[in-house]
Amino acid sequence: MVEAHPPRIQLPFALDRNPHAPDAECRLLDWVRRHEVCPSPDAEQRLIAARLSDLAAYTYPDADPELLGLYAQFIGWQYLVSERYADVVDERATLAWEHASAQVEPVYRSGRVEAGAGAMARALADILGRVYPSMSADWRDQFVDESLRTLHRVVLWSATGPRTGDDYVGGVDAYIRHRRLVGGQFPCLLLDEYMAGGELPAEIRHRARYDDIRNAAADVVSWTSDYYASRATVGATTDLVDVLAHHEHVGREHAETAVAARIQDRVADFLTARRELLGGGRSTTPPSETELVLRRCVTAMHHRMAGTESWAWENTRSNPTEAGGRRAAGTGRGAGTGLHVPEYVEDLLDVRGRPRGWDGGAAGHRWP
Repeated sequence: MVEAHPPRIQLPFALDRNPHAPDAECRLLDWVRRHEVCPSPDAEQRLIAARLSDLAAYTYPDADPELLGLYAQFIGWQYLVSERYADVVDERATLAWEHASAQVEPVYRSGRVEAGAGAMARALADILGRVYPSMSADWRDQFVDESLRTLHRVVLWSATGPRTGDDYVGGVDAYIRHRRLVGGQFPCLLLDEYMAGGELPAEIRHRARYDDIRNAAADVVSWTSDYYASRATVGATTDLVDVLAHHEHVGREHAETAVAARIQDRVADFLTARRELLGGGRSTTPPSETELVLRRCVTAMHHRMAGTESWAWENTRSNPTEAGGRRAAGTGRGAGTGLHVPEYVEDLLDVRGRPRGWDGGAAGHRWP
């Protein structure tokens, strides 16, 4: 029998969770309903199943409720764009996105929304209207560039691009470059600066070593999501396991093992870049404001990697057919049969400590 999820990946980063996760969930749902960005009750239930407030709580374990809610809303907005315009591959979805994009792009550039704009544009303006006043023109320009590049790649590629591993004529490297963009990580990595209460100078943000560390972090996050969702989405979508299996001519089990090894290699790359970026020794002088922001951004990357690993694994375990909040085609509840270990037995066998702030009862989830 094949388990619904592959073996757990161990990352060398502490796992922590913000105790304000339930509040962030309330703020997210209030924002969704106020701006009417979920077109149906089913769409809202899928958003809830994605547990994005939990992902936000893992990423920012020390953020106050307002900041945590804002981050949950931003990744919720990214999720809804993907679900509304990218996951449905037909001409109507493409035309709908062209209409929405004409409204969304000006919001990204100005942080304001025109009268009569649609729901997605209004919801985005609500978020950016809180962020942009604190950030410089240079930061906003890069945030706009990264965000629009991500959005256009997500939506337009989904309508015309490959759907399975054998469609990637560019091979594994082409998929990796693509996955970095469609994962939505680069706008989030810029938003880390706002969450850190400051801003990195352009000479640091554009430094090759900082580019190395953010690429490594984005790869770990994206590949971890692919790894845990791969068994639930076989034949329904493309992931790194699928691409490796095809282009390296190996079975899926071998490809899973290879992806797990690649994740650990990228973690090692991240640690090397961190050491070179931050330095390995302890300084006797107080850090400058720039150094504090840089360290907070790198710490957010730690939390994002560890949190995504836990969040993705929890999603796969709690509902194997809805990894990441989505259900793979043809794999509804009860699809397939076979003996499995009950969750309560796995819970008893789990010797890891609960992270600070865990309140699974309030959030409606078991400790994994």
